[in-house]
Amino acid sequence: MKITPSLEDYLKTILELNERGEARVTGLSDRLGVTKATVSQTVKKLIKFGLLEKDAHGSLLLTDLGKAKAIQVRKRNLVIKGILIEVFGVDGKVSEKDACKIEHLISLETLEKLQGYLQKTK
Repeated sequence: MKITPSLEDYLKTILELNERGEARVTGLSDRLGVTKATVSQTVKKLIKFGLLEKDAHGSLLLTDLGKAKAIQVRKRNLVIKGILIEVFGVDGKVSEKDACKIEHLISLETLEKLQGYLQKTK
């Protein structure tokens, strides 16, 4: 199973939507700026990978594996965004865009070093 950056974005967004209420195809479509058809295809893929379930009412629920992966992606994002803002003074909107791109490429080793540095500076 290859989890692409796009699939990671879906997982992270589903986690965030569920934390605020409920994740549904329409909400994902609006949040990610893609069509409902695209979301439906991706949801099927996430279900096939065992990362997501869809209940009888259309709510999207992360499996334990999907939730763990989503939390991991969000953690990478928060660490990178924190470094960009606190260390380099990057604007909030710019740091959000950049962190979203970097979070998919960064190694675990580099992430841990950045997180350690960020914790030391606080």
